[in-house]
Amino acid sequence: MIKLLIGTLTLFLSVSTILNAQSNAVVPIPTQAQLDWQNAEMVAVFHYDLHVFDGLKYNQAKNRITPIADYNIFNPEKLDTDQWIKSIKDAGFKIAILTATHETGFALYQSDVNPYSLKAVKWRDGKGDIVRDFVNSCRKYGIKPGIYIGIRWNSFYGVYDFKVSGDDAFAANRQAHYNRVCEGMVEELMSRYGDLAMVWFDGGAHGPEKGGADILPIVKKHQKNIIFYHNTQRADIRWGGSESGTVPYPSWGTFPFPYSHSTNQDVIFKNNFQLLKEGDPNGEYYMPAMSDAPLRGYNGRHEWFWEPNDEAGIYPLENLMKMYSNSVGHNTSLIMGLTPNADGLLPEPDVQRLKEWGDEINRRFSNPLASTSGAGKAFNLKLEKGQKVNQIVLMEDITQGERVRKFSLEGKTKEGWQTIFEGSSIGHKFIHSFEPQVYSKVRLRVLASKGEAQVQSMEVFYVE
Repeated sequence: MIKLLIGTLTLFLSVSTILNAQSNAVVPIPTQAQLDWQNAEMVAVFHYDLHVFDGLKYNQAKNRITPIADYNIFNPEKLDTDQWIKSIKDAGFKIAILTATHETGFALYQSDVNPYSLKAVKWRDGKGDIVRDFVNSCRKYGIKPGIYIGIRWNSFYGVYDFKVSGDDAFAANRQAHYNRVCEGMVEELMSRYGDLAMVWFDGGAHGPEKGGADILPIVKKHQKNIIFYHNTQRADIRWGGSESGTVPYPSWGTFPFPYSHSTNQDVIFKNNFQLLKEGDPNGEYYMPAMSDAPLRGYNGRHEWFWEPNDEAGIYPLENLMKMYSNSVGHNTSLIMGLTPNADGLLPEPDVQRLKEWGDEINRRFSNPLASTSGAGKAFNLKLEKGQKVNQIVLMEDITQGERVRKFSLEGKTKEGWQTIFEGSSIGHKFIHSFEPQVYSKVRLRVLASKGEAQVQSMEVFYVE
C-alpha cells in the first residue's frame, strides 16, 4: 500500500511538473528534429530521374503526363555519390536529400512493391540502389541523409494530383492499388536505410481522408526523429512561398496551423502566400519556413534537373551570397537544388561554384570583431579604439523558443549613439549588412519579448 501511494505521488508530481512547465512556456518550442533542421542552415536536394538521360529540356507539365518511352536510357556509367556529397560538404551543407521517386514514378532503389524501379533496368544488371549509395556517402562525410518521395504525380501509373482518372470500379481498384504501392514504398524507404533527417513528399501527400495513401503512421513507426513534410495531418516545416531561395523579413518560425499549405488554402494562398512567407509571431505551432531554389536558376533559367549546355544558368557567387543572407539570415534553412548529369556526376562547374560559395561564407562569417551572449534586455560590445563595422549577426537560443518581438541595433560614434537597424524577429539567425561605419561600441536592445530574451550569440564583423 505504501509503495502504491509513493508511486501515485511520484506520478502526480511528474505530471504536475509537466503541466507547470507547459504553463510557464511563453512560446512554442521546437522538437529536436526541427532544431537539427535549423542548425543545418544549408540543405541540398539532389534531383535525379529518367529524363536526365533524354537529352531534352525538362518540361514539367509534359513529364507529369507522359511515360518515358524507354526506361533503359537510365545509364549513369560514372555514378559517384561520394563526389556529390563531398561537393556539398565542402560548401558547408549539413543535410542532403535525394529524390527516391519523382514525377515519372521511377524509383532509384530496389523496390519490392514498385516494378518501375532500378530492378527493371539493365544498368548494374538490375541490382543498383542509388538510395543506398547516397545514404552511405552521406554517412561517410558526416552529412545527414533525407529522402524525397513523389507520389502526387506518376506518369507510369497515370496518376495526376494524387488521383487516377475515372469514377468507376476500374478506377477505384487502380486507386486502391496505387495507394498500396505508395504505402509499400514509404515502408521500404523508411525502414531500410537507418535514421533519416527528413522525408519530403513532393507536393504533399493526401491522407486516407482524401482517398490517398496512409503514410504518416508508417513514417512515425520507423523514424522517431524526422522532419515530416508534409500532408493534411502534419508538417514540421513549411514552404517559404516561392522558389527564389529567399523569404522576406520578418519570417517567424511559428505558424497558426499544425500543417502548412495542405489545408486552409483560402488563407494560405492569400496575398501571394504571405502567411507562408512571414509566419505568425503568435502561432501556436513551431514550424519554420524553408527557402528553396535550384543552383541553375540564373539568367532566366530555373532548372531542377540537369540539361546539356546549361552552365550559364548557374547562379553567380554574388547572387548566392544574397540568397544566403535572405534565407539563413532570415530565420530559414536554405534548400539548394542540385542535379547530377547523365554520367552520374555533379557537373564540375556546379562543384566549383559550391566550393567558392562555402569559402566565401567562411570568409565573411568566421572572424567576428567581437561577440557576446546571454539573457536579458541589453547586450553590449566594446570595439577597441573604434573599428569599421558593416555586418551584425544575431541568434536566439531557439531551444527556448522565439522570444524576441522587437529590438534595436545601435552603434556609438563620436557624435553618440546611432540606430543601425530596428527589427522584430531574430529566431535562429538574423543577418544585417550595411555600409561601413566606425563604432567604438555596438549594442542590442531588446524592446519587447515574450519571457526573458535568450541570445545565443551577437557578433559584429567588418567584411571587405
